[in-house]
Amino acid sequence: MENKLKIVYKDIDSLIEPTYNPRKITAKQREDIKKSLQTFGFVQPLVVNIHPDRLNIVVGGNQRLKIAKAMGYTEAPCIEVCLDEQAEKELNLRLNKNQAEFDFEMLNEFFDKKFLFEVGFTDKEIGKIQSEFEEKFKAITNDNAEMPIVQQFNEKYSTIMIFCDNEMDLNWLRNVLKLQKMKDYKNSKVGEAHVLTVQRFQEIWEEVTNVN
Repeated sequence: MENKLKIVYKDIDSLIEPTYNPRKITAKQREDIKKSLQTFGFVQPLVVNIHPDRLNIVVGGNQRLKIAKAMGYTEAPCIEVCLDEQAEKELNLRLNKNQAEFDFEMLNEFFDKKFLFEVGFTDKEIGKIQSEFEEKFKAITNDNAEMPIVQQFNEKYSTIMIFCDNEMDLNWLRNVLKLQKMKDYKNSKVGEAHVLTVQRFQEIWEEVTNVN
């Protein structure tokens, strides 16, 4: 049976930083952690060892601990582990190293540039977000896209929209206009798109009216 994690609050002065802790942060990163603590408090617990030979050694969260002490915190939320020194060192490294990377396309799409600066992203990181997004976007063609790419009608073309509020009408319109599914790769938040040039509509209209 797996042990369920339990958060306990410990006296902040009783917690000990390991002598081997390899994690370093910049002055800016330190300021970002401070802002996070000021805004949201201690929402991410420290990881603390309760092994008799390693009692109260902080395995994860040492930078937050030091900043919280300087800010006047008297206690901190902790998750307890019981590990010998070797296992403790391994977990320390894994907690510091196993950090997921950001999806730059998602950051570019869902987060405002000004907001990213406010939460601590640098000019270099913002530039990387934008350049990687542009690189991915420019690499998409009709040959490698999962659906044909919708023309950028929202940027440079005039449009006429036919609104369908039910599946039956949409299916009828698809059949009559012979529509194919397309996708706007700049924005995944929009609904299903269909694009038809005036010339193609004229051809279909003539076919339908001639039959009738």
